[in-house]
Formats: sequence, C-alpha cells, structure tokens
Amino acid sequence: MRFNLLVLFVLLSQYGWAQKSWKTFSAEQGAFSVDFPGDPEVKSVNRPTPEGIDIKVNIHMVTAESAIAYVIYNEFPTGFNILDDSLYLQEVARETVLRMKLDTSDIKKITFDGYPGRKFSSKVKDGVTDMRVVLRGNRVYIVAGFFPNKRKDDLAKFISSFKFTPYKKAEWKSHQFAEYSFSADFPGEPVLEEDDESGSTMKAYSGKDINSGNNYSVAIESYSKYDQFESDSAILASRTELYTSAYDSVLLDRDVVVDGRPAKEMILLQGKNHAQLRILTFARGLTGYTLFAFLPPSEIKSDDANRFFKSFKFIGKANGDLLSDKSALLLKDIVSKDTAVWKPAAAAFSNYAFKEKDVEAIHNLIKQSYSDDREPEGSRKEIMFDVLDDIASEKSVAFIEKIFPSLSINPALEFAALRALSQIGSKPSLTALIKLLEKHKPVAEGEWSYNLLFSPYRIDSVNQKFFLLNTLKYLPVKAYKTGIYTLAEHLLENKTLAITELSAQKKIIVQDFQADSEVYLRDSTYQSLYYLTEILGYEPQAPAEIATLKKLTHGFDDYMAVAAATTLFRLKQTPDEARVTELARNLPTRVTFFSGLQEHSLEQHFPKQYANQDSLAVGEFYDYLVGEYDYSEDFNVEIAYKAELNYEGAKKKFYVMRFHDTYEDVTYLGVCGPYTTDKLQVWGGLTNSDFVKDTGKNYKAYLDNYLKTLEEAE
Repeated sequence: MRFNLLVLFVLLSQYGWAQKSWKTFSAEQGAFSVDFPGDPEVKSVNRPTPEGIDIKVNIHMVTAESAIAYVIYNEFPTGFNILDDSLYLQEVARETVLRMKLDTSDIKKITFDGYPGRKFSSKVKDGVTDMRVVLRGNRVYIVAGFFPNKRKDDLAKFISSFKFTPYKKAEWKSHQFAEYSFSADFPGEPVLEEDDESGSTMKAYSGKDINSGNNYSVAIESYSKYDQFESDSAILASRTELYTSAYDSVLLDRDVVVDGRPAKEMILLQGKNHAQLRILTFARGLTGYTLFAFLPPSEIKSDDANRFFKSFKFIGKANGDLLSDKSALLLKDIVSKDTAVWKPAAAAFSNYAFKEKDVEAIHNLIKQSYSDDREPEGSRKEIMFDVLDDIASEKSVAFIEKIFPSLSINPALEFAALRALSQIGSKPSLTALIKLLEKHKPVAEGEWSYNLLFSPYRIDSVNQKFFLLNTLKYLPVKAYKTGIYTLAEHLLENKTLAITELSAQKKIIVQDFQADSEVYLRDSTYQSLYYLTEILGYEPQAPAEIATLKKLTHGFDDYMAVAAATTLFRLKQTPDEARVTELARNLPTRVTFFSGLQEHSLEQHFPKQYANQDSLAVGEFYDYLVGEYDYSEDFNVEIAYKAELNYEGAKKKFYVMRFHDTYEDVTYLGVCGPYTTDKLQVWGGLTNSDFVKDTGKNYKAYLDNYLKTLEEAE
C-alpha cells in the first residue's frame, strides 16, 4: 500500500468585494458548517503531489472589504492514508504560514472536536490572521482568514463558528473477485493497487468512502507452493508478527473465524498516530488475506467498519494448502534441468524446515553434478550444504569428509561444507573441520566469512578450547586470522583459556597487531585489530606495543580508542588524559568505556566528573536509542526525573529520560534502570523508550504507571 504525505496550500488574492451579511454555510459533502461574511465561492481543483498524484482540493472562500475567509479540505485518491499526524499537520501548517512569510515558531498544537490539529494567529500589516489545521480521519481541513484590524472580532467569529457535521452515509455494494476467490462489501468502486517496482506479490483492493475519505482494503498475498506451516496458529502468528512489531499498543487481539477459516482480529495503535489500525487476517489454500482500515478511534467499531469486516466470503475452491509437507516436492524440483522450475525451488530450499529424516536424501542430491556447480555463490549444491548446516546432523560428518575432495572445483562449495561441520559443533565434526581447513583454499575476498567457522556462538562451549588449540597452527592463513583471534579473546575473557597457552604464538600475535595497527592508522581499516588489542592486555608488553596502543587511542574509530585505552590501563600504563576524558564525555562511548574498565576492576580510572549514575544512565539510554533508531544522532537525552523505589525486594534507582526526535520534531519519554544504589551500574534491565510524548508534567506518575503496567503484564 502507498501512504503519501501531501503538503496543501492555497495562494489567495484579495478581490475587494462589497461586504455582505453573515450567513451560515453548510457543506454536506465536506461535512462542516461555518459562518461566512457573505456567500462563499465554491470550487474544486486538482493539485499534483511531488510524486505526480492528483489530489482534489475543495475550496470555500469569501472576500469582503479586504477580508478573506476560507475553508479548504482535501480528498486523497483511493487507498491513500495519512498515518503520521505529527509530521503531516506540522508540515501543512508550516507550509501555509511560510507562504504568508510569517514566523512558524508561533504554530501551536490543538485538539479540535477530538481530532489533532494546529493553530496559528498573528498580527500582520494592516490586519490580523488566524488559522486552524485539523486532521479529521483521512481528511485535512484548513480554516483561515485575514481581516483588517477594525474587524478582528469578525475574524474570531468566523474561526469559532466552524463545526464538523456528520458525514453523509456512504453507498455500500458487494463485489466479487473470482481471481482471488472472495467477495466483500466496499463503499464506492474498489481499486486494485500493485507494487510493481518492488516485485512484491502483495496486491490490495481498496474502496474509499467518498464522504469521509476513509479507506477499506483487502490485501492479498500469494504464498509459494513450497510454503509450509505446522498449524493454523503458526500461520496466524506469522501473519500478525509484522503488525504487532510495528505498533506500540495492541488494543484488541482475539481469535475469530472468517467463513470457516481461523483468523486473527486486531486493533493497534501507534503513539504518534491519529488513527487506529483495525485488521482481520487469515489464509486459505496458498493465499493470505488481510482486511484493514485506518480509522479514528470513534469510528473503529462503527456500523460501516463492522459491515466491511463482516462481509468477507470465500468463493470457489482453495488453491493448495499451507500445512502439507513440501520436502519431497522441493527435493524433486531443485534438481530439475528446467531453470523455471529449479530456481524458485532453490530460493525456497534454504528457508524450508528440513528435518533429520531428509539428511540422507540431501546427501544423495549433493553427490550429483549440476550446471551451476562452479558458480561463486548461490549454487544449488551450496544451498544444500546450508540446509545441512541448519539440520546439524552427525550423519553429515562422515559424508562431508568423503565428498570434500570432489568439491575442489569451487572453493565456495568447500566453505559451505566446512560451515556445516562447524555448526554441528561436536568433537568428531570439529576434528574433521580441523583436518579439512588445511586442505581448503580460502574463498577470494571472503575473509570475514571465515569468522563463522570459529564463532563461539556456533561451537559448543565444551569443545571451543579444543578447537582453538588445534587451529592455532593456521594463524599464518590470512583468511582464518580474525576468526581465531575472536575465539581466543572470547576464551580469555571467560577465563577458559590461559594466556600462557598462546605463548607459542606470541611472535605472530605481536606481528599481526603491529601490521593491523599500521593499516588502521593509515586508512582506518582493520581486520583483527580489536581482538588483538584485547589479547595484548593479558600480559606485559614491550615499549613498541605500548607506543602503538597509545597511537590507537587517537585513531579514527572511537570504539577502537576505548579498547586501546582500556588495554593500557590493564598494562598499568597511562593513556593521554585529555583523550580519556573525551571518550568518557562522548555519549556514544561513555558506557562502553566504563563497562570495559569495570570488567577488569579498573573503574577508578574513569574520569570522576562522568563516574556517577546520572551520567552513565544518560549514556546507556543514548546507546539504547541508537539501537532502536538504527542510526546515530544527537537525541538531546536529558534526565526528567529520578527516584529510588522499592523494586523486587530491594532499593533501586530509576530514571525518566526525555529525548528529542528531530525527524518528527517531538520530545518523547523513556525509562532507564533499575540500578543498585550502592554501586555504579550500567545496562538496566528495564531500559526502554516508551514513545510517550513529553507533556512536561507529573513524571513520577508516568514512572509509577510504567512499572505498574509491567507488573500487570507479568
């Protein structure tokens, strides 16, 4: 679906008409009434958006004795919905005020008849101006006027007289869609929308209530013939996951039945939205359906909305099903010689939940030759090894050892086989992996990929040390270095490995550290430098390494600088004091620096002016926001309120944080904590951005209610 932001404005001229008597004007189609100083001129114009979409703008305007009074409302094309009232209203108001060359900082937020809006008033040359912008469902209204100073009371009369009236009743009709096997009731003629550019299989039929601008839509999603779910519940969980992850609050969540099929009905709310989303989602055969409408809260369960959501019926037969086992079909299609058959099968193969029972069949397929065996990535055989990786069966160990020589035609196939062994993670599989690593020719320009083979998150912790000690001999192989150093640093940190067990490799460790540092200090790129920097901190180092570590504290990457400064403190050396203070002051590195020192009981070296819970809480909350927003910016994080509360049987410190979203130009609240009161702490278990707008009032009540809500949820 397409949801567009349109900034509407009208350039007005003064005609100097003779003053007429005041009249109450009612617009049935516009659903409003207002007192005009005369008979309004009524006209409609189409205005194209920057995307080339025509928007109908309905204008009602009176000019009389140098005064102008007008009401404008818009009509979006079928299927368009305004979702973000904050951004939309602010931009409409700003654009209108800028056209009058006035100060946009005087724009204020209002609520009019339950709907969000903006207002603006100002003295201007020879008169006064006043404006209201209100978002009523999927329609924006602009009510504005300019009157001479001597008629400012008339301006107030005009503005205050504006009222919304009930919408005219829509004409609903039943429509059948044989291609997608359903019928449903819509207001107006439904329009088909397809996203041709993204290649999505999603289509939607939308019908618009021409009176209110509300859209009612049925989205149709075609599943692959290879898709399989364990149950109807799993189908519904998959279908609702997108909605529940994107919205702040679930106001209704219930299981229902739609024409004999299990379905999920939901009403959802985003804190920054003026509308609620009502959905009804389900599947039959290989087709998924979602009925949805974005409506104001007062209309979310209206007669019209209920009619739409209850009208859906299936017609025709179902096309397949989503519950049957598709493994045999996939195993057959992926070996087809017809590209139109095997390519879709290959795309589905790696995502299918094959089981232990399928291992032998996949082994037999890998033994065969295929036209794409030499492809550098994405070959069918590589995809099959990826599936063995997922299944992680011990049966694959002997098979991979036996077939490995035949994979030498393509290093990517060898790597896929090695990856499967590392995922199995048992001692026999790792023993085979150790042996085959020596025979493997690393994939060109794929050095970072080999980190997977040594990942401590893939290998059983019982076997990690065994695997590391037996692969240290491969340190001269460039592709394996970062993975080996990552695993070594992990084991050192967890005290599973003693630094003396790396003594035989000390020379190459130092050489790699200096070489990586030289590259990093020259062009800010590095491979294993972070892990090498950590490893050097476990035993005394020569002056050359100390000097290099000091240089790293001034390098391009602040996180590398933190690692180097921490290692220097561990080695009882003193980094540059100004740089240490800078790393503690900067929000992106503050908590990382403190927690790194704390892990080694060196927090006494953290600059005192930032070594307090307030400072660390602000840093932690900033880190959280960067993760949530997936980008870094100045969020202007501030402490709005802090308190010590009895929480889970102990005294804990909590913070209410305020932060500014510059994109939306809105300040939101969040919670940070809990923290112990007798020791500095980072990473509070409840730290969260709640996306509740900051009203500047009663932060204690906000915190108490937030914690109470969490308690009730448990």
